[in-house]
Amino acid sequence: MLQKTLLVLTISAAASLAIAQAPPGGRGGGKGAPKAGQTVEKIRQLKPNLYMITGGGANTLIRVTPDGLILVDTKNPGDENYNRVMEEIHSVSNLPVKYVFNTHHHPDHVGNNQKFIDAGATVIALDALKTRMASDPRTKDIPGLPTQTFAKDYVLKFGGATVEAHSYGRGHTGDDTMIYFPDLKVVMVSDQITDATPIVDFANGGSAVEWTQILDGVLKLDFDMAIPGRGEPKTKAEVQAYRDKFATLISRAKDAIKAGATRETLAMQVKTDDLGWMFNGQFYGSLYDELAKL
Repeated sequence: MLQKTLLVLTISAAASLAIAQAPPGGRGGGKGAPKAGQTVEKIRQLKPNLYMITGGGANTLIRVTPDGLILVDTKNPGDENYNRVMEEIHSVSNLPVKYVFNTHHHPDHVGNNQKFIDAGATVIALDALKTRMASDPRTKDIPGLPTQTFAKDYVLKFGGATVEAHSYGRGHTGDDTMIYFPDLKVVMVSDQITDATPIVDFANGGSAVEWTQILDGVLKLDFDMAIPGRGEPKTKAEVQAYRDKFATLISRAKDAIKAGATRETLAMQVKTDDLGWMFNGQFYGSLYDELAKL
């Protein structure tokens, strides 16, 4: 009987310790727990009147003006993400969000557009972004198509702030948009810069060949901080280095094809380990098709 009692006490103590060590809110690392970056994090100030919220999808930027807020990207769809974003925004300003820019049509960038529209905001994006958001199987059922569109370049002047939107070509998608805050020398480059292996959405107009063309356009801007779709802000030198690394990839692929690489063998004939990237066979097949058209 004594042994059974001790066993029960031991199990109870272990269970209590496990509960005490678990992160608050039941967000431990067990099955079903959110992965890193899935939950909306605390708002961070980058520069005067410019803030960033990470997690819950792509990075979100908030520009504060005396007349209201300007937002860039609205994260993955869902009440929890939207409510958390608004909670963080309200910790720095109680003014309404008046304008929203989308950097491309993927769900983690446009997921809560409709909620901002319902709250009175205007969502601004490329014509091509609206078209692809309405046709991509991943986004066609997400409400919140842009309410104001433009063909290539757009300038918003609001509350004493200027925001420029530029399309420099195709890269991650066919509707990539760079959002530039000239007075703060900050540019949102979205998924044109990533800490992981770059992803080209060939099915939605993406282009490996034109990828560096977008970064060339960005590098002509006067900025000292570039905000990626995920990850930490980058310097202009880091954007240049990333651009050169991507150019190296394309150059090696071209040389391999000239040397006789086929669609099936290109993956084995392009060195990428020194670039820190690892692409799948499907990427190389699409890259081959794109280069073969040049």
